[in-house]
Amino acid sequence: MTAMSDNSIAPVRRWTGFGLLGKGLFIAYLALMLAWLLFPIILVLLASFQGKLEVTLSASDFGFEAYKSIPPAYWEAFWFTIRTALSATLLALLVAVPAAWGMVRGKLKGHRLLSNLVLIPDVVPQLILGIALLTVFIPLHLANSFAGVLLALTALSLSTGLRFTEALLTGLPDEYEQAANTLGANRLTTFRLITLPLIAPGLAIAALFIFMQNLVTFELLYFIAGPNASPVSVRLFSDIVDRGVLPYAVAMAGILIYVAIAFYTIVAIVLGPKYMAGSVMSRKG
Repeated sequence: MTAMSDNSIAPVRRWTGFGLLGKGLFIAYLALMLAWLLFPIILVLLASFQGKLEVTLSASDFGFEAYKSIPPAYWEAFWFTIRTALSATLLALLVAVPAAWGMVRGKLKGHRLLSNLVLIPDVVPQLILGIALLTVFIPLHLANSFAGVLLALTALSLSTGLRFTEALLTGLPDEYEQAANTLGANRLTTFRLITLPLIAPGLAIAALFIFMQNLVTFELLYFIAGPNASPVSVRLFSDIVDRGVLPYAVAMAGILIYVAIAFYTIVAIVLGPKYMAGSVMSRKG
């Protein structure tokens, strides 16, 4: 009996050892992946306090001189970027949410084809889109204007907003909406009082991703922007090409990272980790 017990326990010990080794390798793999993803961000943040890309670990090299030297033109470009990114995010969702609701809840024929067609701006290079929009915007006097940049960012953001909302509505059970309709609520009232509050956390996450995309978009805006409407990404690129990597340019790049982290943190705190993990209203009950 003892021998049988020893033989039955031995394989368990071998598998336990293998499991610990596999777990260790997996943790090392995740650590390397995380380091690879965070390395550019950490490098830029460190460089922003030194005003140069050749980062050193000497405490005497760190300071706020690069931030203090940011010229007014950069701050104007920064606030212009924030305004257009936020406005384009809200406008894109205002257009995409009703469209996705009509496609999913309205059982629109061919909605899958339409959903795939909306992805075209995502697969076509932004360089081509920028040239096409410039051709349209010049006769309409929209180039080098707030309205032109806003429309360009909105067009780029619509596909993301539509696909996010479509996924949210597809994963949302319709029992609550059916109950509201049974009690006499029309479709608009049901959408406003039932559907929209249920998918609001998911829309907040969609807004986060759209805003971050708008914040750093460059190729599309390079053709549309100008002296009167210059996003910070375009100004950074132009100055680096003309003058090289200046200290205040590195500092402004760090500020963009701070903005991205701040918006992500706000959404994560308000919604909680379960929504940030992707389980937004996809379960019944």
